[in-house]
Amino acid sequence: MLVREVAALYDAFSRGQPSPLPPLPLQYADYAVWQRQWLQGVVLQTQLDYWKQKLAGVSALELPTDKPRPPVQSFRGAQVPVTLTAEASGRLKTLGLQEGVTPFMLLLGAFQVLLSRYSGQDDVTVGSPIAGRQRGELEDLIGFFVNTLVLRTQVDAQHSFLHLLQQVKETALGAYAHQDVPFERLVEKLQPTRDRSRSPLFQVLFALQNAPTSAPLRGQSLELHRLEVDTTTAKFELQLILSDTPDGYQGALVFNTDLFESATAARMAAHFLRLVEALVARPEAPLASVSMLSDAERQQVLVDWNATASDFPRTSTLPEVFSQVVARFPDKVAVESGDAHLTYRQLDTRANRLAHHLRGLGVATDSRVALAVERSLELVVGLVAILKAGGAYVPLDPSYPRERLIAMVADARPGVLVTTHALLPKLPEGLATVVLDEVSLDDLPTHALPPAALPNSLAYVDFTSGSTGRPKGVGTPHSAVLRTLFGAGYTHFGPEETFLLLAPLSFDASTFEVWGALLHGSRLVVMPPQPPSLEELGAVLQRSGVTTLWLTSGLFTQMVDGHLEGLRSVRHLLTGGDVVSAPHARRVVETLRVPVINGYGPTESTVFATTFHLTDAAHTGASLPIGRPLGNTRVYVLDAHGQPVPVGVPGELFIGGEGLARGYVEQPALTAERFVPDAFCGQPGARLYRTGDQARWSAQGTLEFLGRLDAQVKLRGYRIELPEVEAALLRHPEVREAVVLVREDAPGDKRLVGYVTTPHALDTALLRAFLQQRLPEYMVPSALVRLDVLPLTAQAKVDRKALPPPEAGASPSADRYVAPRTPTEALLATLWAEVLRRDRVGVTEDFFALGGHSLLAVRLAAGIRARTGQSLPLAALFQAPTIEQLARFLGREPAPTSSLVAIQRGGPSRRPFFLVHAVGGNVLGFAELARRLGPEQPVYGLQAQGLDGRLPPLESLDAMARHYVEALRAAQPHGPYRLGGWSLGAVIAGEMARHLHAAGEPVELLALIEPSPTSAARGAATEDDAALALHFAADLARTAGLPARLPPDVASAGPEALLRHLHAEGLRAGLFSPESGLEELRTLLRVFTA
Repeated sequence: MLVREVAALYDAFSRGQPSPLPPLPLQYADYAVWQRQWLQGVVLQTQLDYWKQKLAGVSALELPTDKPRPPVQSFRGAQVPVTLTAEASGRLKTLGLQEGVTPFMLLLGAFQVLLSRYSGQDDVTVGSPIAGRQRGELEDLIGFFVNTLVLRTQVDAQHSFLHLLQQVKETALGAYAHQDVPFERLVEKLQPTRDRSRSPLFQVLFALQNAPTSAPLRGQSLELHRLEVDTTTAKFELQLILSDTPDGYQGALVFNTDLFESATAARMAAHFLRLVEALVARPEAPLASVSMLSDAERQQVLVDWNATASDFPRTSTLPEVFSQVVARFPDKVAVESGDAHLTYRQLDTRANRLAHHLRGLGVATDSRVALAVERSLELVVGLVAILKAGGAYVPLDPSYPRERLIAMVADARPGVLVTTHALLPKLPEGLATVVLDEVSLDDLPTHALPPAALPNSLAYVDFTSGSTGRPKGVGTPHSAVLRTLFGAGYTHFGPEETFLLLAPLSFDASTFEVWGALLHGSRLVVMPPQPPSLEELGAVLQRSGVTTLWLTSGLFTQMVDGHLEGLRSVRHLLTGGDVVSAPHARRVVETLRVPVINGYGPTESTVFATTFHLTDAAHTGASLPIGRPLGNTRVYVLDAHGQPVPVGVPGELFIGGEGLARGYVEQPALTAERFVPDAFCGQPGARLYRTGDQARWSAQGTLEFLGRLDAQVKLRGYRIELPEVEAALLRHPEVREAVVLVREDAPGDKRLVGYVTTPHALDTALLRAFLQQRLPEYMVPSALVRLDVLPLTAQAKVDRKALPPPEAGASPSADRYVAPRTPTEALLATLWAEVLRRDRVGVTEDFFALGGHSLLAVRLAAGIRARTGQSLPLAALFQAPTIEQLARFLGREPAPTSSLVAIQRGGPSRRPFFLVHAVGGNVLGFAELARRLGPEQPVYGLQAQGLDGRLPPLESLDAMARHYVEALRAAQPHGPYRLGGWSLGAVIAGEMARHLHAAGEPVELLALIEPSPTSAARGAATEDDAALALHFAADLARTAGLPARLPPDVASAGPEALLRHLHAEGLRAGLFSPESGLEELRTLLRVFTA
């Protein structure tokens, strides 16, 4: 209008004529006054009420971006052309006439379908400008009348485009009828949650200009031409601006260059045009059936990027391939643990003997055998033997709560249990049990059994977290394991490599570690069972020359930050289990010149499904991609209706190929739900596993992991179904509602947080203890928050974004805060507060009760080393979990000399339970028993005098009993007493009961736990030092979980040789380090034989 009037005036004035424009009946100022007076009271409230109802609960449109979103919205932009041909534009107009909708409504509907496809959201809100000249007298008035309307549409892919058009029409007409409220005032009244990185209420704009803008405007003496300029401002994330021209609808897609690359915008524009043509051609078809992919794009994502066929021994089994390796490398070291090792021949022989024994117990094809053995040589022998017998091993992690182990056994239904004596009390009963350190296999055959397994037979069953509140067992066949280790193309396998067994056997990364070594003639180094510190891990890597290493992403980050030099020996470094930090991966590549391999794959796809190799530190973003599929693996990114999505568009990741598990044991319905037919590969019977993970393709054909679609999370490498944790919380009688989520309130610090509502105040320490009885350590929330009510969205769903972070100063024992009293305690308190993200930590508070976990323990140990120069064995933190205890360990500060140790102070209403030490002299072994008795039960331990070398050991059982009675009466002057003892301690507790009875004090409980047979020996004057040392070794082995039988040459060689043997066994079991342990054993023996 302005240009037309300028042209008319130019023509007139250039000829000396007066203005040809008619006088205006009113001015813009008149309109402004009128609008202000009219838009108030009932008129304003009516329009505001409409918008409040229409925009209630509106969410931001989450389009997938190429770049991280800036914290403050920017407006730098560019554009790509958009042209709908004249033919297609004509068909669109014809459809509009048939359905009674305008071209604007048709194009808007198609654009909202596109945005729904890209965002994965069915609630799509778009802004659109409106001229605002609904009154005739305003038609020729120059001024700003434009307003912006917010058009919200529910895109239901099950319905047709025709159905969507009627909704768009209704929405547009409703908006036109309530267009008078200025957008700025609407924002002011609705008060949406403000986010400085986005525009309020909508983030994408659509405009259709009916007047042609590209043709030159001619007057009698003036001709105006449109001049395109390169500079573009992007007022929103995307703006689709079209005009109706004789050549069809033409215009541009304007995009924010701080969010999108030009290639992405061009691809989006092409998808829009393809969608318009397809929707107009088939308007009656369900939206889900209308594809926006070209044939070339479909070929690329379904076929070209899945061309992974390669050879591997698909007709063999694990024992058959292992036998071939034994024949090639009989005398090569197969597995080593500490100073002990087995060659391939020795491993084969021991496994064959055990396999014969298992076959005699009925183990055959697909039989399930529970395996509960700490990381050791015996663990490797056990799992090889189970497979040789034709069975499948079912790992039972001894650290899991007994209740969970019982559920796993009930689901897997194993017929046989293979374990060690020390672990028996923790395990379910009722199974035929093979106790490896007690059973004699020497007379059994050493040759292999006839093959019983087939390629599709079960090799193992691993349990993962289950959304129903119970873990689910994933049954993996031999062929899937072989596909992972042969022809996969992601790392080097061979006899020159050395692998480290670090992962628990219940974590399927151990499949890569164990069988990646044993099926290629490599050496397998077994890490001791206790969680290592960074220094301990680095020492093993370097001492053993480990070349191939797999670390969870969390431990990888810790190792790079805290002990990068420990990775010097590694040539093939794999990590995964969660999002991998790109800066840490870059540091490894730059500093160590070692490529980093990011491996992705759920248990159901056998260790890895895709891998990404980082060899150039410059080619990374904020996190590492998960890469391309392994050999003989197919991966598809599909929308909610099972159709492939284009590059850059998020969808659910599906995995196919020969690495899939058979399914969930004894759960056919769940198997059918998660393992679905493969409709794309053309192979009869082919299946896909739907991961529940969200991913997208890059233009280079690599996959980017975007997170979970459901309530499942990955934390510290473990897969956790949040509903399972919530179900455990809801089993507490006081908990009414429960929500669990993963928070990352500080970069890189992911933790599990539980929120509960209860009718009364609840001690979170008691709730944590309740969970520890039912869930593995990694599934117990690091923080528990009690709320009066859970926050809700407008749709009455839990508003997870509104859940508060755990209070930094909150502590389960805040009412018992004890300030640091020494410089060492002050240093530790500062470190604990940093690691646990708390304002303060008292010296008597438990590290793990405050939310500490194994990775935070590693970080704490690294901090102690950096501040003090002292290397802290990680096991020391589990043994001394308070600042008070750890300060004594580090500073060797004088500790009270009393033999009485408060293991658990409990409540005042219950009588204490006093427990006497076993042969080791200390009371650390009672910590788990105390926890199982409940936090209200006071538990005290009685430890041996002389362990610290500051006092001489007591010389007889009677002296010990008298001394301990004196100590316990200081805590409880009078009975009734509750006494207990383990092993040798049972004998001492009996003596204490006799002394108390003689003093007239009643003993209401005397608990004898595995009473020691050595009391006679201790009381016999004829026993020499060698005999006592043998008794000492037998008791220590039994209580520490070491092999009970002594080699004949050791048994007859004297006390010192016996101690060295115990030290070597303790090294293998992870009880000692190479630099420590032997002197401690000598001290224990002196106490024992005193």
